[in-house]
Amino acid sequence: MVYENVSKPGARTQKAYNRGEAFAVKLDDFMIDILNQADIVFFAPLLPTYTKKYIQSIVRNLKKDALKVFLPQGFYRKFDSNNNVLVREFAEAKDLLPLMDFAVISEHDSPTMLSQAKEWALNMKIIPVVTLGDKGAVCFKGKEEFFLPTIAVPGSKIIDSVGSGEIFTAAFAYEYKQTGDLEKAGKFANAVARQCLFYKASDIRVDLDRII
Repeated sequence: MVYENVSKPGARTQKAYNRGEAFAVKLDDFMIDILNQADIVFFAPLLPTYTKKYIQSIVRNLKKDALKVFLPQGFYRKFDSNNNVLVREFAEAKDLLPLMDFAVISEHDSPTMLSQAKEWALNMKIIPVVTLGDKGAVCFKGKEEFFLPTIAVPGSKIIDSVGSGEIFTAAFAYEYKQTGDLEKAGKFANAVARQCLFYKASDIRVDLDRII
């Protein structure tokens, strides 16, 4: 599968090609061994084709204390005959989200993202984190709400923002696994993701000494 991103100020359009050849990873002995050893597992499908049974088979092979992080952006996507990426409803949420510890999703993936995240936190025993672009992110735990601010970067200074959500998620999960503190994890993740905006994907560098 190939994704084509076209970024313009304030907006990004996408196309997705070769979707019919994008199959789920086979859980053979090699993959199961990797899962058995993992401290953090990210499940980030780009297509809404993964079943509850398949995800359960992954979870069953994890350590009890492994952190399970879901990036469900693929479940908010459908495609037209010209391969354009369109918005769909995440109809599988009730089946899939309870299998995870965290869900990280962008406010741009659905016009009702914040209200959905609040509902997930109350009813599905999961901690949703909604990224808010240059405003940072917001996290919901039960009835509690944590705003995770960042320092905005002017659009004219951003070299490449593609993948910044995934970078945020990786940094957030890493720091949360170390500290168990949502606000510390959010501060760390925002700082790392912000640094990456100033580089092309092939040249990304992160200076941990600049993260306070």
